[in-house]
Order: sequence, then C-alpha cells, then structure tokens
Amino acid sequence: MSARRRQRAEEAEATPLAPEADDTLPAAAPPETSDAQRLSPAAAEHLFPERRPPTAFERLFAAVNGAVRPQPPKARHEIASSTLLQQLVCANSVLSALWAAGWICLFLWKASVWEPPLHVVILSPTLYIAWAVFEPIRLTLGCLGNLHERIELLGPFMFSTLAVAVIHVYFLTAQHYLGWITLQVEYPMSALLLCIYVAELVVGWPTARLFILKAEANFQLVSAGDLDER
Repeated sequence: MSARRRQRAEEAEATPLAPEADDTLPAAAPPETSDAQRLSPAAAEHLFPERRPPTAFERLFAAVNGAVRPQPPKARHEIASSTLLQQLVCANSVLSALWAAGWICLFLWKASVWEPPLHVVILSPTLYIAWAVFEPIRLTLGCLGNLHERIELLGPFMFSTLAVAVIHVYFLTAQHYLGWITLQVEYPMSALLLCIYVAELVVGWPTARLFILKAEANFQLVSAGDLDER
C-alpha cells in the first residue's frame, strides 16, 4: 500500500497545475461594431448607399481622359513640345493668310452687288480688323510657347484661340441673320478655320499640362538656411 501511495504522490508532483485565474486582469473588450451594423437595414441603406456601376458614358469619358492626359516627363531633358501642335500652328498661319485675302475680296464684291445694312457695314469690318490684329499675335504666342516650352506664352495662345473662334462663328452664321447675304464659299472658309481652332485647343490643353508637370519636376526645394545665405 505504501508503494502505491508513493507512486501516486510522484505522479501528482509530476503533473503541472493549471494556472489560477487572475481577477486583476481587465476583461476583454467586446468587438466594435460599425455604424452600418448598429443601424437598421433601411437606415443603413439610406445613409450608406451602394455605389452604382459606371454608365457607358462615364466609362467612355474616363477612357478619353486617360488617353488625353499627359504622362509626366521621365527626365529633365525630355522634350515636352508637341509636334502636332506646331504643325497645326503652321497650317493655321497659311490658311489665315488665304482667308484674310479671300474675305476682303468677297466683302468688297458683295458690297458692290448687294447693298449691305448699316450695322453689317460697321460690325463685319470691325471684327475683321480685330481678327487681323490678334491672329498674328496669337500664332506667334503658340509657335514660340510650344517651341520653347513656355506655359506663360502657350496659355494666352489658348485663350486667344477661343476669342478668334467666336469671331469666325459670327462670319459663319450671323451675317445671314443680320439681313445680308452669305455666299456658299464663305461657309467652308470659316468652317475650316474653326476646325483648326478646335484641334489646336484639343492638342494644346495636354501640352500645356505637360509643360506644368515638367516645370514642377525641375523645381528644386531649398532650405531656409540656403535662402538666408543668399
């Protein structure tokens, strides 16, 4: 009997005791629930609506925006000027010279055949002179701004393109409604220049953004100590 008791005592000593529960430890916090889980299904659907899938128009707009969006330059020496924009400006300069000569000849001939109203005699030559003054300046800004990658020149070129486009919209449509005749040859003349203006705006916008991105990449931050030394 003593041998069995001794064996049981040794087995009890060899068996590890389970750790006693420590009442001083804080109880585990319950898992947090979100606002949507605490609300009723109807209220959660009203406050947190599910995002609808994009429509076909939104997908098309995103695709066009991603295609037109300029990529940032990879190096400082990378050329940011647009060859297509330069070609459009050169073509615009030739067509503008032809349009200027053709319009003044047609206007003088029409005035000799059909007597124009007084407001047409005042308004049409005034807009023509304004266009003839601003068009060479606009083309010079576009050419130099694109070649030298100067956003301060390309920006005014973009804004002035909108202004001269409005003038050609007048020559294309308004003379007929003002009580004077518009020849059939005048429609393709002004429409061709309008198409070039729109193309310059479409190509010039990402080019201007690329100039800004390149200027930001070339900008170097300096510390306040360097500024004090200067």
